[in-house]
Amino acid sequence: MTDAHTLLALTSDVWQIRLAPSLGGSIIDARWRGHDVLRPTTDEQLALNNARKTACYPLVPFSNRVGFGQFEFDGEKHTLHANFPGEPHAVHGVGFQRAWYVGEHSDSAIDMHLTHTPDRSWPFAFAARQRIRIDDDRLMLTLSVTNLDKRRAPCGLGWHPFFPLDTAAGKTRLATEWDAMLVSGPDQLPRERVEPPALPALDDTVVDNCFTGWNRRASIDTPHHHIRVDASDTLRCIVLFRPEGQPFFAFEPVSHPNNALNGIEPSMHVLEPGATLEGEIALTLSPRTTDSLRTSA
Repeated sequence: MTDAHTLLALTSDVWQIRLAPSLGGSIIDARWRGHDVLRPTTDEQLALNNARKTACYPLVPFSNRVGFGQFEFDGEKHTLHANFPGEPHAVHGVGFQRAWYVGEHSDSAIDMHLTHTPDRSWPFAFAARQRIRIDDDRLMLTLSVTNLDKRRAPCGLGWHPFFPLDTAAGKTRLATEWDAMLVSGPDQLPRERVEPPALPALDDTVVDNCFTGWNRRASIDTPHHHIRVDASDTLRCIVLFRPEGQPFFAFEPVSHPNNALNGIEPSMHVLEPGATLEGEIALTLSPRTTDSLRTSA
């Protein structure tokens, strides 16, 4: 544990996972059979309270950017707080910048909760619940959002998991299917929809794009293990982020594309008062085999 955050654990014969509910409901590290499945958080970043440098954090009630923090919904214009220095947009919602409180917690599962009242970061009231659990070789994440407002409200959700790249040990490859890639302009907002290119090994590419029409399945082969990703129907899009020269990539299952509140399709879900939106992803781990790269996602 750290002075600022109490870390809680999920453990089994094959999993060792640490979480920081007070740091945006984030996962700090996740190891399977002795290997890092997610990029571990450093002590320095924990001390800096930097949720964006954790292993994985929830995205709620929206993913990625709302252009210049402005949108119109049901005839009303809204302006959101730009939540990062030097960044003109509102980014990744509010969940990762708030403390979540813990409900049930056992060796195999944890429930975390967040209640939001309208403020300059998001104008609609909601309650969120995040459940993280392990079962044999599987890590499952469930996130739900309930509209507590008197008005109907746009809603999005997802996760921002980071996966390590061990280039010295070998290549990491991603296999999945999607319909289109959104190309961003200099303002980091989507401006064009194109046919998605073939991806080389993730170690050899630089990418920061949203992909729509995702088939909700993926296969990630690392030098150490194979990860099968399965997602619920709510999670229609992926943001794939691999910055140049960095030993990690992010593969983010989300319910809507970047800047969906300003007309990028598919549009965000809309919740009537009292309605709930839920999404789930499962990461199933297995030993890496010689033919795993040829296995269909």
